[in-house]
Amino acid sequence: MSFFTTLKLSLFGAWIPVLLLMIIQMVMMSIVKEGGKRAVDTSWYTKKEKACANWTFILQGAMILLGIFLPLKTGTFWFTVGLVIYIIGALMMVWAFLSYGKAPLNKTVTGGIYRISRNPMYTFYSICIIGTIIASASLWLLILFIPFVLATHRVILGEERYCAETYGEPYMKYKKSTPRYLLFF
Repeated sequence: MSFFTTLKLSLFGAWIPVLLLMIIQMVMMSIVKEGGKRAVDTSWYTKKEKACANWTFILQGAMILLGIFLPLKTGTFWFTVGLVIYIIGALMMVWAFLSYGKAPLNKTVTGGIYRISRNPMYTFYSICIIGTIIASASLWLLILFIPFVLATHRVILGEERYCAETYGEPYMKYKKSTPRYLLFF
Protein backbone atom coordinates (compact mmCIF):
# COMPACT_ATOMS: atom_id res chain seq x y z
CA MET A 1 0.00 0.00 0.00
CA SER A 2 1.40 3.36 -0.95
CA PHE A 3 1.20 6.53 1.07
CA PHE A 4 -1.64 7.96 -0.97
CA THR A 5 -5.36 7.76 -0.44
CA THR A 6 -8.00 7.85 -3.09
CA LEU A 7 -10.83 9.99 -1.82
CA LYS A 8 -13.69 7.73 -0.79
CA LEU A 9 -16.61 8.49 1.52
CA SER A 10 -15.98 6.74 4.83
CA LEU A 11 -17.83 6.62 8.12
CA PHE A 12 -14.66 5.38 9.83
CA GLY A 13 -12.37 8.02 8.42
CA ALA A 14 -9.68 10.49 9.38
CA TRP A 15 -12.38 12.97 10.42
CA ILE A 16 -12.86 11.03 13.68
CA PRO A 17 -9.42 11.63 15.24
CA VAL A 18 -9.30 15.24 14.01
CA LEU A 19 -12.72 16.01 15.47
CA LEU A 20 -11.75 14.18 18.66
CA LEU A 21 -8.78 16.55 19.05
CA MET A 22 -11.08 19.55 18.89
CA ILE A 23 -13.38 17.93 21.47
CA ILE A 24 -10.40 17.20 23.75
CA GLN A 25 -9.42 20.87 23.52
CA MET A 26 -12.92 22.05 24.45
CA VAL A 27 -13.23 19.59 27.34
CA MET A 28 -9.80 20.47 28.72
CA MET A 29 -10.54 24.21 28.51
CA SER A 30 -13.75 23.66 30.45
CA ILE A 31 -11.87 21.65 33.09
CA VAL A 32 -9.12 24.25 33.53
CA LYS A 33 -11.51 27.19 33.41
CA GLU A 34 -9.15 30.08 34.19
CA GLY A 35 -6.40 28.64 32.02
CA GLY A 36 -8.97 28.04 29.29
CA LYS A 37 -10.04 31.69 29.40
CA ARG A 38 -6.42 32.78 29.19
CA ALA A 39 -5.75 30.36 26.31
CA VAL A 40 -8.54 31.77 24.14
CA ASP A 41 -7.86 35.44 24.89
CA THR A 42 -6.84 36.92 21.55
CA SER A 43 -7.42 40.57 22.44
CA TRP A 44 -3.72 41.31 22.02
CA TYR A 45 -3.34 39.73 18.54
CA THR A 46 -2.13 41.92 15.70
CA LYS A 47 -4.11 41.81 12.43
CA LYS A 48 -1.67 39.26 10.99
CA GLU A 49 -1.82 37.05 14.08
CA LYS A 50 -5.62 37.18 14.06
CA ALA A 51 -5.64 36.24 10.36
CA CYS A 52 -3.29 33.30 11.02
CA ALA A 53 -5.43 32.15 13.96
CA ASN A 54 -8.50 32.29 11.71
CA TRP A 55 -6.66 30.26 9.07
CA THR A 56 -5.77 27.58 11.62
CA PHE A 57 -9.44 27.31 12.53
CA ILE A 58 -10.50 27.13 8.87
CA LEU A 59 -7.82 24.53 8.12
CA GLN A 60 -8.90 22.40 11.09
CA GLY A 61 -12.42 22.41 9.68
CA ALA A 62 -11.07 21.57 6.24
CA MET A 63 -9.14 18.62 7.70
CA ILE A 64 -12.35 17.32 9.28
CA LEU A 65 -14.25 17.69 6.00
CA LEU A 66 -11.46 16.08 4.01
CA GLY A 67 -11.30 13.32 6.63
CA ILE A 68 -14.83 12.26 5.68
CA PHE A 69 -13.30 11.04 2.41
CA LEU A 70 -10.16 9.50 3.92
CA PRO A 71 -10.74 6.04 5.39
CA LEU A 72 -8.45 5.00 8.21
CA LYS A 73 -6.25 2.08 7.10
CA THR A 74 -7.30 -0.27 9.91
CA GLY A 75 -5.40 -3.54 10.14
CA THR A 76 -2.31 -2.11 8.44
CA PHE A 77 1.15 -1.08 9.58
CA TRP A 78 0.22 2.56 8.73
CA PHE A 79 -2.80 2.47 11.04
CA THR A 80 -0.90 0.92 13.95
CA VAL A 81 1.98 3.41 13.78
CA GLY A 82 -0.40 6.34 13.31
CA LEU A 83 -2.58 5.23 16.22
CA VAL A 84 0.40 4.94 18.59
CA ILE A 85 1.64 8.41 17.58
CA TYR A 86 -1.86 9.83 17.96
CA ILE A 87 -2.40 8.35 21.43
CA ILE A 88 0.98 9.58 22.68
CA GLY A 89 0.29 13.03 21.25
CA ALA A 90 -3.20 13.17 22.77
CA LEU A 91 -1.96 12.17 26.22
CA MET A 92 0.81 14.75 26.07
CA MET A 93 -1.69 17.39 24.91
CA VAL A 94 -3.90 16.65 27.92
CA TRP A 95 -0.84 16.96 30.16
CA ALA A 96 -0.10 20.32 28.51
CA PHE A 97 -3.61 21.59 29.29
CA LEU A 98 -3.36 20.42 32.89
CA SER A 99 0.07 22.04 33.31
CA TYR A 100 -1.26 25.25 31.80
CA GLY A 101 -4.30 25.23 34.04
CA LYS A 102 -2.22 24.83 37.22
CA ALA A 103 0.06 27.77 36.44
CA PRO A 104 -0.48 31.15 38.13
CA LEU A 105 -2.32 33.51 35.79
CA ASN A 106 0.20 36.33 36.09
CA LYS A 107 3.37 34.30 35.43
CA THR A 108 5.07 32.46 32.62
CA VAL A 109 3.93 28.83 32.43
CA THR A 110 7.06 26.75 33.06
CA GLY A 111 5.87 23.71 35.01
CA GLY A 112 4.92 20.22 33.95
CA ILE A 113 5.42 19.56 30.27
CA TYR A 114 6.26 23.22 29.73
CA ARG A 115 9.73 22.33 31.02
CA ILE A 116 10.46 20.56 27.70
CA SER A 117 8.40 22.67 25.27
CA ARG A 118 7.23 26.28 25.28
CA ASN A 119 4.24 25.31 23.11
CA PRO A 120 3.23 21.77 24.00
CA MET A 121 -0.47 22.21 23.18
CA TYR A 122 0.33 23.18 19.59
CA THR A 123 3.19 20.69 19.33
CA PHE A 124 1.23 17.67 20.46
CA TYR A 125 -1.89 18.69 18.56
CA SER A 126 0.30 18.66 15.45
CA ILE A 127 1.79 15.30 16.43
CA CYS A 128 -1.76 13.93 16.69
CA ILE A 129 -2.51 15.20 13.19
CA ILE A 130 0.70 13.53 11.96
CA GLY A 131 -0.55 10.30 13.56
CA THR A 132 -3.84 10.74 11.71
CA ILE A 133 -2.02 11.36 8.44
CA ILE A 134 -0.09 8.12 8.92
CA ALA A 135 -3.16 6.13 10.07
CA SER A 136 -5.02 7.19 6.94
CA ALA A 137 -1.89 6.99 4.73
CA SER A 138 -3.06 10.23 3.19
CA LEU A 139 -0.96 12.52 1.09
CA TRP A 140 -4.06 14.74 0.78
CA LEU A 141 -4.19 15.33 4.53
CA LEU A 142 -0.45 15.96 4.62
CA ILE A 143 -0.82 18.62 1.92
CA LEU A 144 -3.54 20.35 3.98
CA PHE A 145 -1.49 20.00 7.17
CA ILE A 146 1.43 22.04 5.79
CA PRO A 147 -0.39 25.42 5.65
CA PHE A 148 -1.93 24.60 9.04
CA VAL A 149 1.55 24.24 10.55
CA LEU A 150 2.76 27.45 8.89
CA ALA A 151 -0.24 29.45 10.15
CA THR A 152 0.13 27.92 13.62
CA HIS A 153 3.81 28.89 13.68
CA ARG A 154 2.87 32.51 12.97
CA VAL A 155 0.37 32.43 15.86
CA ILE A 156 3.09 31.02 18.13
CA LEU A 157 5.48 33.81 17.16
CA GLY A 158 2.78 36.31 18.13
CA GLU A 159 2.22 34.58 21.45
CA GLU A 160 5.95 34.70 22.13
CA ARG A 161 5.96 38.43 21.41
CA TYR A 162 3.03 38.89 23.81
CA CYS A 163 4.68 36.78 26.53
CA ALA A 164 7.94 38.74 26.23
CA GLU A 165 6.04 42.03 26.58
CA THR A 166 3.83 40.76 29.42
CA TYR A 167 6.22 38.66 31.52
CA GLY A 168 9.53 40.33 30.67
CA GLU A 169 12.84 38.90 31.85
CA PRO A 170 11.47 35.68 33.43
CA TYR A 171 9.93 34.76 30.06
CA MET A 172 13.11 35.65 28.17
CA LYS A 173 15.14 33.34 30.45
CA TYR A 174 12.56 30.60 29.93
CA LYS A 175 12.65 31.18 26.18
CA LYS A 176 16.44 30.74 26.11
CA SER A 177 16.37 27.51 28.12
CA THR A 178 13.32 25.74 26.63
CA PRO A 179 12.78 24.80 22.98
CA ARG A 180 9.83 26.30 21.12
CA TYR A 181 8.55 22.87 20.13
CA LEU A 182 10.65 19.87 21.20
CA LEU A 183 14.30 18.95 21.46
CA PHE A 184 16.20 21.69 19.59
CA PHE A 185 13.26 23.08 17.56
